This record gives sequence, C-alpha cells and structure tokens, in this order.
Amino acid sequence: MIEFVNVKKSFGNYLVLEDFSLKIETGEIFGLLGLADSGKTTVVKLLMGLQSPDEGTIMIDDMEAGSGVRRLKRRLGYVPQVLGRYPKMEVFEYLQFFASCYHMEDSKIRSRIHMLMELADISSWENSPMEVLPKAVFQKLSLVRAMLHEPKILVLDEPMSSMDIRTATEIKGMLLDYAEQGKSIFMTGSSLSDFSDLCTHLAFLHQGKVIRKGSVSTIFREVSEQNPIVIQVEGRRTDILSLLKEDKKVKSISLKENEIHIRFKGNAREEAELLRRIVDAGICLHSFYREAGSMENILGKEAKDERSIISYE
Repeated sequence: MIEFVNVKKSFGNYLVLEDFSLKIETGEIFGLLGLADSGKTTVVKLLMGLQSPDEGTIMIDDMEAGSGVRRLKRRLGYVPQVLGRYPKMEVFEYLQFFASCYHMEDSKIRSRIHMLMELADISSWENSPMEVLPKAVFQKLSLVRAMLHEPKILVLDEPMSSMDIRTATEIKGMLLDYAEQGKSIFMTGSSLSDFSDLCTHLAFLHQGKVIRKGSVSTIFREVSEQNPIVIQVEGRRTDILSLLKEDKKVKSISLKENEIHIRFKGNAREEAELLRRIVDAGICLHSFYREAGSMENILGKEAKDERSIISYE
C-alpha cells in the first residue's frame, strides 16, 4: 500500500504539489495522469525517496518514504523517465550488477536474469554491449532490471513515452503478468489511451492537485458523459441549431469548422431520443457521436478554434 497525505513540494517560489493526497492499495495497477509539468515526476521522486516533501507524509506499507533505505528499496522497483546507460557494459553484466546491489543470492541471479530476458524476448542480446541496443530493447531491459529482485511495488515514470506500439503492447503484457502475482504497479503518463487497457485505477493531476480519481470503469463512464456530442449536417445548420436551442438538456453549443459540439446532460436513452428528433425533423446527418476522452477534456481545456455561440450555464 502507498499513501500520500497532504503532501506539499516547492522548488524556490514554484509550488509543484499542494495538499496532494492519494492512496494506492496492494494489487492495484494505478496510473497517475497529467499534462506536461503537472508534477508527476516529482511525485515519483518523492515516493522513491529521491526528494523530500516540504509538508505531509508518504507511507509505503509501514515505512515512510526515504527512511530505512535498504529495507525500503527491496520493496520497490524503479524505472525512471530518463534511463541511465552504461555503454560498454554487456547486458548480462549490467543485470548481474544490479542484482548484486539488491543482495540477491548468487545461485538465483543467473536463473532470474535468464527467465526475465526470455519473458521480455531480449535473450539474443545477452552478450551485447549496451551501446548497440535498439531503443525498444533498452526500454524492455530497463523493466527487466526493475523486476530483478521481485519488488512488491513497481514504480514507472512515463513508461509509454516515445514507445512504439509493438513495444508498448509487450511491456503492458509483462506488467499485467507481474500484477497477477499480487504485486502493485504505480505509473505516470500523459496519454489516457496508454493506460485505459492496463490500469485498474486512475488519478488526474492538475496544477499540483488530484482533481479526479477512481476505478477505470467509473472514470470512463463519467468522462464519457462529460464529453461533447459532435454533430455534422448536410447544408445549412439553421434548423438543427434551432432544435438544439429548444432542448433543455443541451447546456452549450459551439462551432468548430464544419462541426457542431454540444454539451448534453442526459443519459444514453435521452441521447438516442435527441438523435431521433433530429432525424424526424428531416435534417440530413453526416455524423452524431460522443467525442472520445482526452486529457484536455478531463482537465477542462477548451479546444482551439472552437467558437462558443450559446451557453445555458
């Protein structure tokens, strides 16, 4: 279990985290999402004991982050955003070195390394110097290194950043397999789509505070209901705009190029009823759909080039 309680962190006059509280239960795959410079990496560094909070506490089970370093590090596996390289060191030597840092038994190190390399499909690179590794192989190697000592908790900072689709799929599979062993995973990112099929729980960080958190299913249902309905029609938009203005569940209407975006406060049945009324009015539709979730939607960012023409709130 990980718990942040009323954590505050500043760098000079720049406040990064304010009253940051978050709880990750054992066995969860937890994703912390936010835009660039929202404080995600600071959260990770605080958790790993690389930085200290100005105020508040951070607990990992019964231990405070940054205390009892050797015992605490045994519980944590860490993949930083910027991955360190040892160019001349061979892959097996690299993994063997880190295994010894965790005081693993010599008799188990070799078998553990071979098992994880096979799982990551990088066994053929065992005797290669790290300077020749392709990016995808190095990304998987970094996860293997973090899993070597079988930590109770994996912590990954922006693991899907700049990762090709195939590698991302393989790493997601490794993480899901690891979680099935009763392990916890805490990871950060900036793309909702990267985590939607991986995490069990999500939280959203904005301007140093958690603005939304919960299970993936609950959040996606709530976010979907908040996303605008996008409508495209053939010809003039006068008739459909008049119809939409008369609907009390339409809270705002905006125009974006040839699209009409509406905020509709109704359930799925009421949404279907709106579509039926549009069709019955003889309006020729090109499309009618809920916009997909995005970080901007969740954080309340207005899309560029979108012109609001009416709002009832």
